[in-house]
Amino acid sequence: TKAQTNIYDDRAMAATLPADVHQRFKECLKTGAPTSPDDQKVIAGALFKWARKLGATSFAHWFFPLRGGGGAIGGSVSALKYDAFVDLCWSSDSAIKPF
Repeated sequence: TKAQTNIYDDRAMAATLPADVHQRFKECLKTGAPTSPDDQKVIAGALFKWARKLGATSFAHWFFPLRGGGGAIGGSVSALKYDAFVDLCWSSDSAIKPF
């Protein structure tokens, strides 16, 4: 298995989102307004489909909280969240569910 980095950036969004959703999202970035719940669902669905098409089984989100530093050198703190795309077979009697 080969580890790879793919970024769902503006280019990927333009290629996978309906034009009106992409435009509203970009406008929200400029104004700071929240995206609508309907647009959030469309964006999440497009992101998931894009990632699965690339063979993704997991993903990470690296971010910098807006609150002040937490004692790290330079006062900057970052965080990394890992998650996975999992489809478990819940009908199995096994304690560890098969995929």
